Amino acid sequence: MVKRRKQEDAVGVLEFEGRSSEDPIFKQWLADHKARNGGKLRVSKGATGVRVMFSKEADMTFWKERSEMEAKGQKPHAA
Repeated sequence: MVKRRKQEDAVGVLEFEGRSSEDPIFKQWLADHKARNGGKLRVSKGATGVRVMFSKEADMTFWKERSEMEAKGQKPHAA
C-alpha cells in the first residue's frame, strides 16, 4: 500500500525574526487568525525565528503588515 501526502498550495513563507512559536504575541496572532479564518497555518522553526507558510495571499499580506506595525510600536488596524 502506498501512502500519499496531501499537497497544499503555498503562496509564500514569512519568517518572523526573534520570535518563537511560544512567544505570547505570536500565540495571540495565531488565535486571531483562527478566529477570523478558522483555518490552520503551517508553523515551523526557521533560521532566525518562527516561520509561517501561507496558502492565501491576503493572509500573508495581513501578517506582514501586522509584524511591521508591531516593529514600529503601533497597533495594527482591524481588517
